[in-house]
Amino acid sequence: MTTMQEMKENWVVLVIAFSLVFFSFGVPNFSLPWIYRPAMDEFGWSNAQVNLLSTAKFLVGALAALGMGIMIDRVGGKVSVLLGALSGGFAMLMFLVATNLPIYYLAGGMLGLSASSIVAAMKVIVSRLFDINQGIAIGIVLGGTSAGQLVMPLIWSPLLDAGINWREIFAMLSLGSFLISTPLWIIFMAKTGKTQDIINASSAAHKDGLTMWGHFKEVCQGKGFWLLAIAIFLVSAVDQALMQNYVTFLRSDRGLNHRDFAWLVSLVSVLAIASKVGSGWFYDRFSIPGIRFFYFMLGASVILALPVTGIGTMAIFLIVRNVAHGGMIVEAPVITKHYLGPRNLGMTIGVVSVFVNLGFAVGPPLLGYLYDLNGNYTFGFVLYSAVAILAGICLLPLKPRYWTPPRKRKQENPGTASMQPAAT
Repeated sequence: MTTMQEMKENWVVLVIAFSLVFFSFGVPNFSLPWIYRPAMDEFGWSNAQVNLLSTAKFLVGALAALGMGIMIDRVGGKVSVLLGALSGGFAMLMFLVATNLPIYYLAGGMLGLSASSIVAAMKVIVSRLFDINQGIAIGIVLGGTSAGQLVMPLIWSPLLDAGINWREIFAMLSLGSFLISTPLWIIFMAKTGKTQDIINASSAAHKDGLTMWGHFKEVCQGKGFWLLAIAIFLVSAVDQALMQNYVTFLRSDRGLNHRDFAWLVSLVSVLAIASKVGSGWFYDRFSIPGIRFFYFMLGASVILALPVTGIGTMAIFLIVRNVAHGGMIVEAPVITKHYLGPRNLGMTIGVVSVFVNLGFAVGPPLLGYLYDLNGNYTFGFVLYSAVAILAGICLLPLKPRYWTPPRKRKQENPGTASMQPAAT
């Protein structure tokens, strides 16, 4: 199968998967930075307390991602994805009654269940359907996360200015899940065909009889797995911390009015969408070295926040930040398949996604705590830049083992070449 044939046969899946990721991950995740200041103003909560919402979201998400990978391996993706999509809609509705921290955190946990379930499911499904274009396809689908960054400022800023309560805005956004993404998935999966069969299939690797624990012990035997896991944990912590705190940083540390920069955030976020596709193309061709490059770029982008004083310097920061952010999340399923192989892929991606979500959970509240401690973000940003660079250094010893470089693909069958470890 050629590159174009693979994309042509599965384009409908990409469209629906993009929609699912947008409404289940992009919308809620890029809404969170806009609710922290209003929540602090309404209830008197601290910066660290409001950021713990993302911790609740991603701790639950870590378990959800692992559970979703295992579920898809065993029973396929039809029901699994439907449960994830519906739980996101109900989570956003729950913010109507989130007038205390326990309910606030519970709603965040449900958002994590939905978002991580959908993202993990889409990573597995796309990785099953695509071999030659895995990185590009995942980049297109996960562009739905950055599409949230494009759209949400255009929704939140004017609605907050109109005096609408932040909890009511969040509840309104649940309509996207109930009226668009969930019906699209039901209609698509009601059809029959090769694609639906692949999505619904249980993993053939389970014929080996490996349990989840047995599989985990198998993949984590070498130090390479732990370097991979530590790197993904660290870079996920940095990426999500910056994502959840950048609005507060621009408003509190730099004294900028959200009305003055919401348009720029939306405009520049187009780069994050394009970068997800571009980074996928880059990873397909350069594998782990390409991923390291984006990790180092993320570290540089954090430092570029410190000189921000107005629109010009903010534009430079946001451009580099969004290009670097575009390579995040896309890298996890690619490095998983390239280094750990396609066997029991759902379970393996689930295991790796645990480290992604643990990083997401730890990063934002720790940065919020450093802000509460120091009264500004300067020390936190310097520290987080160093952490992102450390993540890139962790990947230096790793070489792709289940990946065929483009120059060799014409001599090999792309459907089977990646099944065996590549020579290192």
